[in-house]
Amino acid sequence: MKVSTGPEFFESVANHPRVLPYVTWKGIYAVDLKDVWKDCVGLEFDTGGWVFHRLAPDVYEVHTLFLPKSVNVSDKAQEALAYMFSNGAQEILTRVPHDLPHVRRLAEKGGFTFLRRHEIPWQRETGPVETDVYQLTREAWASQQGR
Repeated sequence: MKVSTGPEFFESVANHPRVLPYVTWKGIYAVDLKDVWKDCVGLEFDTGGWVFHRLAPDVYEVHTLFLPKSVNVSDKAQEALAYMFSNGAQEILTRVPHDLPHVRRLAEKGGFTFLRRHEIPWQRETGPVETDVYQLTREAWASQQGR
């Protein structure tokens, strides 16, 4: 795992033609993270990683960005969560579109629990997709780790 110094790696993954349609809203044809990067922590692995966007002190929204056919993503997720919670994160949120069940399974395997339905559906080129918000607190994560 590598802590990113800039957004370029994640932009390259997000802009991959088989990733882009699932991480952008209708009418957006490229991901550019430069303007928000100052509020982000990026954790890179060989074929992708996670961008943790700071919403408030010690509260992050995590975005999963991996190339298709990436392997051992759930093991890498545990490493990324351990890093974030060991470095001060108290709460991590993630949005899970209903048309990506593998993302929901990854979140649940990582210990995230359903918090609420997001009030605004994700607007894809193919139409709106309902999205749920999942949450993992440091306390819940620590209890799952036996800490």
